[in-house]
Amino acid sequence: MKRAVFKPLLTVLSLAVALVMVFPAGSASAADSKWINQVQADYTAYNQKMTTSYKNYQQQIETSYNQYLTRYTATMTELESKVLSDLKQWDEKLETDYNQLKEKYGDDRDKANALRTYDKYINQNFRGSPMNLYATAANRDYRESTMWVYSTALNENFIDSKTWRYSKAINPNYLDSAAFKYKNAVNENFLDSPMQRLKHASSKSYYGSPIYQYYYGKISKTKAQQEYAKIYKRQTERLNAIITKSKQDIANRAEVTRQELDLLHAKSVDALEQRREEALKKISDLRIEICGEGLSWEPLLKKPAQ
Repeated sequence: MKRAVFKPLLTVLSLAVALVMVFPAGSASAADSKWINQVQADYTAYNQKMTTSYKNYQQQIETSYNQYLTRYTATMTELESKVLSDLKQWDEKLETDYNQLKEKYGDDRDKANALRTYDKYINQNFRGSPMNLYATAANRDYRESTMWVYSTALNENFIDSKTWRYSKAINPNYLDSAAFKYKNAVNENFLDSPMQRLKHASSKSYYGSPIYQYYYGKISKTKAQQEYAKIYKRQTERLNAIITKSKQDIANRAEVTRQELDLLHAKSVDALEQRREEALKKISDLRIEICGEGLSWEPLLKKPAQ
Protein backbone atom coordinates (compact mmCIF):
# COMPACT_ATOMS: atom_id res chain seq x y z
CA MET A 1 0.00 0.00 0.00
CA LYS A 2 2.79 2.40 0.89
CA ARG A 3 4.58 1.55 -2.39
CA ALA A 4 1.40 2.35 -4.36
CA VAL A 5 1.21 5.82 -2.78
CA PHE A 6 4.95 6.45 -3.18
CA LYS A 7 4.98 6.08 -7.00
CA PRO A 8 2.36 8.81 -7.71
CA LEU A 9 4.21 11.06 -5.26
CA LEU A 10 7.46 10.63 -7.18
CA THR A 11 5.65 11.51 -10.38
CA VAL A 12 4.27 14.74 -8.89
CA LEU A 13 7.68 15.74 -7.55
CA SER A 14 9.28 15.12 -10.96
CA LEU A 15 6.75 17.38 -12.66
CA ALA A 16 7.36 20.07 -10.07
CA VAL A 17 11.12 19.96 -10.67
CA ALA A 18 10.57 20.14 -14.45
CA LEU A 19 8.36 23.18 -14.08
CA VAL A 20 10.97 24.94 -11.95
CA MET A 21 13.59 24.25 -14.62
CA VAL A 22 11.40 25.66 -17.40
CA PHE A 23 10.22 28.70 -15.43
CA PRO A 24 13.04 29.69 -13.05
CA ALA A 25 12.60 32.54 -10.62
CA GLY A 26 12.51 35.92 -12.37
CA SER A 27 11.84 34.33 -15.79
CA ALA A 28 9.60 35.46 -18.68
CA SER A 29 6.52 35.16 -16.54
CA ALA A 30 7.87 37.84 -14.23
CA ALA A 31 9.57 40.04 -16.86
CA ASP A 32 8.42 43.61 -17.42
CA SER A 33 6.74 43.07 -20.79
CA LYS A 34 5.77 46.74 -21.01
CA TRP A 35 9.40 47.83 -20.90
CA ILE A 36 10.45 45.15 -23.38
CA ASN A 37 7.70 46.19 -25.79
CA GLN A 38 8.75 49.82 -25.44
CA VAL A 39 12.36 48.98 -26.30
CA GLN A 40 11.24 47.12 -29.40
CA ALA A 41 8.85 49.93 -30.38
CA ASP A 42 11.60 52.52 -29.93
CA TYR A 43 13.95 50.47 -32.12
CA THR A 44 11.29 50.12 -34.83
CA ALA A 45 10.65 53.87 -34.82
CA TYR A 46 14.40 54.63 -34.96
CA ASN A 47 14.89 52.18 -37.81
CA GLN A 48 12.04 53.73 -39.80
CA LYS A 49 13.35 57.25 -39.16
CA MET A 50 16.90 56.43 -40.30
CA THR A 51 15.73 54.40 -43.30
CA THR A 52 13.45 57.22 -44.47
CA SER A 53 16.27 59.72 -43.98
CA TYR A 54 18.56 57.54 -46.11
CA LYS A 55 16.00 57.19 -48.91
CA ASN A 56 15.40 60.95 -49.00
CA TYR A 57 19.13 61.62 -49.10
CA GLN A 58 19.68 59.06 -51.85
CA GLN A 59 16.99 60.69 -53.96
CA GLN A 60 18.55 64.09 -53.31
CA ILE A 61 22.07 63.11 -54.43
CA GLU A 62 20.73 61.33 -57.52
CA THR A 63 18.81 64.47 -58.48
CA SER A 64 21.92 66.59 -57.92
CA TYR A 65 23.99 64.20 -60.05
CA ASN A 66 21.47 64.27 -62.90
CA GLN A 67 21.43 68.06 -62.79
CA TYR A 68 25.22 68.08 -62.95
CA LEU A 69 25.27 65.70 -65.91
CA THR A 70 22.61 67.65 -67.81
CA ARG A 71 24.25 71.02 -67.21
CA TYR A 72 27.81 70.03 -68.04
CA THR A 73 26.82 67.94 -71.05
CA ALA A 74 24.89 70.92 -72.43
CA THR A 75 27.94 73.16 -71.93
CA MET A 76 30.17 70.71 -73.76
CA THR A 77 27.66 70.22 -76.58
CA GLU A 78 27.33 73.96 -77.03
CA LEU A 79 31.10 74.31 -77.39
CA GLU A 80 31.31 71.38 -79.76
CA SER A 81 28.46 72.68 -81.94
CA LYS A 82 30.04 76.11 -82.15
CA VAL A 83 33.38 74.71 -83.29
CA LEU A 84 31.86 72.27 -85.79
CA SER A 85 29.77 75.07 -87.27
CA ASP A 86 32.89 77.21 -87.56
CA LEU A 87 34.74 74.41 -89.31
CA LYS A 88 31.91 74.03 -91.82
CA GLN A 89 31.86 77.77 -92.55
CA TRP A 90 35.62 77.95 -93.04
CA ASP A 91 35.58 74.86 -95.21
CA GLU A 92 33.10 76.48 -97.57
CA LYS A 93 34.80 79.88 -97.42
CA LEU A 94 38.33 78.55 -98.04
CA GLU A 95 37.20 76.23 -100.81
CA THR A 96 35.62 79.20 -102.60
CA ASP A 97 38.74 81.28 -101.95
CA TYR A 98 41.03 78.58 -103.35
CA ASN A 99 38.98 78.31 -106.53
CA GLN A 100 39.18 82.06 -107.00
CA LEU A 101 42.94 82.11 -106.41
CA LYS A 102 43.41 79.19 -108.77
CA GLU A 103 41.38 80.92 -111.47
CA LYS A 104 43.39 84.11 -111.05
CA TYR A 105 46.90 82.66 -110.55
CA GLY A 106 46.61 79.15 -111.96
CA ASP A 107 48.70 79.96 -115.01
CA ASP A 108 51.48 81.56 -112.94
CA ARG A 109 54.23 78.93 -112.62
CA ASP A 110 55.81 80.83 -109.74
CA LYS A 111 52.65 80.39 -107.70
CA ALA A 112 51.80 76.82 -108.72
CA ASN A 113 53.56 75.20 -105.77
CA ALA A 114 52.03 77.64 -103.28
CA LEU A 115 48.57 77.01 -104.72
CA ARG A 116 49.00 73.25 -104.33
CA THR A 117 50.11 73.76 -100.73
CA TYR A 118 47.17 76.08 -100.12
CA ASP A 119 44.81 73.38 -101.36
CA LYS A 120 46.34 70.92 -98.87
CA TYR A 121 46.33 73.42 -96.01
CA ILE A 122 42.58 74.05 -96.26
CA ASN A 123 41.66 70.37 -96.69
CA GLN A 124 40.26 69.10 -93.38
CA ASN A 125 40.81 65.51 -94.50
CA PHE A 126 44.47 65.95 -95.48
CA ARG A 127 46.39 64.45 -92.57
CA GLY A 128 48.54 66.96 -90.74
CA SER A 129 47.25 70.03 -92.59
CA PRO A 130 46.40 73.12 -90.50
CA MET A 131 42.65 72.64 -90.99
CA ASN A 132 42.96 68.89 -90.42
CA LEU A 133 44.60 69.51 -87.06
CA TYR A 134 41.82 71.94 -86.11
CA ALA A 135 39.11 69.51 -87.25
CA THR A 136 40.77 66.60 -85.44
CA ALA A 137 40.91 68.53 -82.18
CA ALA A 138 37.15 69.08 -82.47
CA ASN A 139 36.40 65.42 -83.28
CA ARG A 140 35.19 63.59 -80.16
CA ASP A 141 35.65 60.25 -81.92
CA TYR A 142 39.37 60.82 -82.46
CA ARG A 143 41.19 59.31 -79.50
CA GLU A 144 43.07 61.77 -77.29
CA SER A 145 41.72 64.77 -79.22
CA THR A 146 40.57 67.81 -77.25
CA MET A 147 36.88 66.92 -77.62
CA TRP A 148 37.54 63.21 -77.01
CA VAL A 149 39.13 64.02 -73.65
CA TYR A 150 36.26 66.39 -72.82
CA SER A 151 33.49 63.99 -73.84
CA THR A 152 34.99 60.96 -72.07
CA ALA A 153 35.27 62.99 -68.86
CA LEU A 154 31.48 63.35 -69.02
CA ASN A 155 30.85 59.72 -69.97
CA GLU A 156 29.55 57.90 -66.89
CA ASN A 157 30.22 54.56 -68.58
CA PHE A 158 33.87 55.29 -69.39
CA ILE A 159 35.83 53.54 -66.64
CA ASP A 160 37.62 55.89 -64.24
CA SER A 161 36.42 59.03 -65.98
CA LYS A 162 35.57 62.01 -63.78
CA THR A 163 31.84 61.41 -64.18
CA TRP A 164 32.22 57.64 -63.77
CA ARG A 165 33.85 58.20 -60.36
CA TYR A 166 31.05 60.57 -59.36
CA SER A 167 28.34 58.16 -60.50
CA LYS A 168 29.90 55.29 -58.57
CA ALA A 169 30.19 57.34 -55.37
CA ILE A 170 26.39 57.80 -55.29
CA ASN A 171 25.54 54.28 -56.45
CA PRO A 172 24.25 52.31 -53.42
CA ASN A 173 24.78 49.04 -55.29
CA TYR A 174 28.43 49.70 -56.15
CA LEU A 175 30.55 47.74 -53.67
CA ASP A 176 32.22 49.88 -51.03
CA SER A 177 31.01 53.20 -52.46
CA ALA A 178 30.00 55.97 -50.05
CA ALA A 179 26.32 55.41 -50.86
CA PHE A 180 26.75 51.64 -50.44
CA LYS A 181 28.18 52.15 -46.95
CA TYR A 182 25.34 54.48 -45.96
CA LYS A 183 22.63 52.17 -47.31
CA ASN A 184 23.96 49.12 -45.51
CA ALA A 185 24.63 50.94 -42.25
CA VAL A 186 20.86 51.46 -41.85
CA ASN A 187 20.00 48.00 -43.17
CA GLU A 188 18.98 45.77 -40.28
CA ASN A 189 19.63 42.68 -42.39
CA PHE A 190 23.17 43.63 -43.42
CA LEU A 191 25.70 41.56 -41.49
CA ASP A 192 27.21 43.40 -38.52
CA SER A 193 25.70 46.77 -39.50
CA PRO A 194 24.91 49.20 -36.67
CA MET A 195 21.21 48.77 -37.36
CA GLN A 196 21.46 44.98 -37.21
CA ARG A 197 23.31 45.23 -33.89
CA LEU A 198 20.49 47.42 -32.53
CA LYS A 199 17.85 45.05 -33.88
CA HIS A 200 19.47 42.10 -32.14
CA ALA A 201 20.05 44.01 -28.91
CA SER A 202 16.37 44.99 -28.67
CA SER A 203 15.04 41.52 -29.42
CA LYS A 204 13.94 39.03 -26.77
CA SER A 205 14.38 36.31 -29.37
CA TYR A 206 18.05 36.98 -30.14
CA TYR A 207 20.16 34.72 -27.97
CA GLY A 208 22.48 36.64 -25.67
CA SER A 209 20.94 40.08 -26.10
CA PRO A 210 20.25 42.08 -22.92
CA ILE A 211 16.51 41.76 -23.54
CA TYR A 212 16.80 38.00 -24.11
CA GLN A 213 18.81 37.54 -20.92
CA TYR A 214 16.36 39.62 -18.90
CA TYR A 215 13.32 37.94 -20.44
CA TYR A 216 14.62 34.52 -19.44
CA GLY A 217 15.67 35.62 -15.98
CA LYS A 218 19.43 35.47 -16.49
CA ILE A 219 19.99 39.13 -15.54
CA SER A 220 17.99 41.79 -13.73
CA LYS A 221 16.02 44.54 -15.44
CA THR A 222 18.51 47.15 -14.20
CA LYS A 223 21.40 45.19 -15.69
CA ALA A 224 19.51 44.74 -18.96
CA GLN A 225 18.81 48.46 -19.14
CA GLN A 226 22.46 49.28 -18.53
CA GLU A 227 23.69 46.81 -21.14
CA TYR A 228 21.17 47.93 -23.72
CA ALA A 229 22.03 51.61 -23.13
CA LYS A 230 25.71 50.83 -23.80
CA ILE A 231 24.91 49.02 -27.04
CA TYR A 232 22.50 51.75 -28.16
CA LYS A 233 25.07 54.49 -27.55
CA ARG A 234 27.88 52.60 -29.27
CA GLN A 235 25.86 51.60 -32.34
CA THR A 236 24.08 54.93 -32.87
CA GLU A 237 27.47 56.69 -32.65
CA ARG A 238 28.89 54.20 -35.11
CA LEU A 239 25.92 54.72 -37.44
CA ASN A 240 26.16 58.51 -37.27
CA ALA A 241 29.89 58.34 -38.02
CA ILE A 242 29.29 56.23 -41.13
CA ILE A 243 26.52 58.56 -42.33
CA THR A 244 28.61 61.70 -41.74
CA LYS A 245 31.62 60.28 -43.60
CA SER A 246 29.51 58.95 -46.47
CA LYS A 247 27.81 62.31 -46.95
CA GLN A 248 31.12 64.15 -46.77
CA ASP A 249 32.73 61.79 -49.28
CA ILE A 250 29.85 62.26 -51.71
CA ALA A 251 29.84 66.05 -51.26
CA ASN A 252 33.61 66.15 -51.85
CA ARG A 253 33.34 63.99 -54.95
CA ALA A 254 30.56 66.17 -56.38
CA GLU A 255 32.53 69.36 -55.71
CA VAL A 256 35.81 67.99 -57.06
CA THR A 257 34.09 66.71 -60.21
CA ARG A 258 32.51 70.09 -60.90
CA GLN A 259 35.83 71.83 -60.36
CA GLU A 260 37.60 69.37 -62.65
CA LEU A 261 34.98 69.81 -65.38
CA ASP A 262 35.12 73.61 -65.11
CA LEU A 263 38.89 73.47 -65.51
CA LEU A 264 38.65 70.98 -68.38
CA HIS A 265 36.14 73.20 -70.17
CA ALA A 266 38.49 76.19 -69.90
CA LYS A 267 41.44 74.10 -71.12
CA SER A 268 39.35 72.77 -74.03
CA VAL A 269 38.32 76.29 -75.04
CA ASP A 270 41.97 77.39 -74.96
CA ALA A 271 43.14 74.37 -76.93
CA LEU A 272 40.49 74.70 -79.65
CA GLU A 273 40.96 78.46 -79.94
CA GLN A 274 44.71 78.01 -80.22
CA ARG A 275 44.40 75.26 -82.83
CA ARG A 276 42.03 77.44 -84.86
CA GLU A 277 44.30 80.46 -84.57
CA GLU A 278 47.34 78.45 -85.69
CA ALA A 279 45.46 77.00 -88.66
CA LEU A 280 44.06 80.29 -89.92
CA LYS A 281 47.37 82.13 -89.44
CA LYS A 282 49.29 79.51 -91.38
CA ILE A 283 46.75 79.62 -94.22
CA SER A 284 46.68 83.42 -94.11
CA ASP A 285 50.48 83.67 -94.30
CA LEU A 286 50.49 81.40 -97.34
CA ARG A 287 47.73 83.42 -98.94
CA ILE A 288 49.88 86.54 -98.54
CA GLU A 289 52.60 84.78 -100.51
CA ILE A 290 50.13 84.04 -103.29
CA CYS A 291 48.19 87.29 -103.62
CA GLY A 292 49.67 89.72 -101.12
CA GLU A 293 46.63 89.73 -98.85
CA GLY A 294 45.83 87.48 -95.89
CA LEU A 295 42.64 86.36 -94.22
CA SER A 296 40.77 88.24 -91.51
CA TRP A 297 39.03 86.68 -88.53
CA GLU A 298 38.03 87.18 -84.91
CA PRO A 299 38.46 84.78 -81.98
CA LEU A 300 35.67 82.23 -81.93
CA LEU A 301 35.49 81.17 -78.30
CA LYS A 302 37.25 83.89 -76.35
CA LYS A 303 36.80 87.62 -76.35
CA PRO A 304 39.63 89.47 -78.10
CA ALA A 305 42.12 91.14 -75.80
CA GLN A 306 41.34 94.77 -75.16
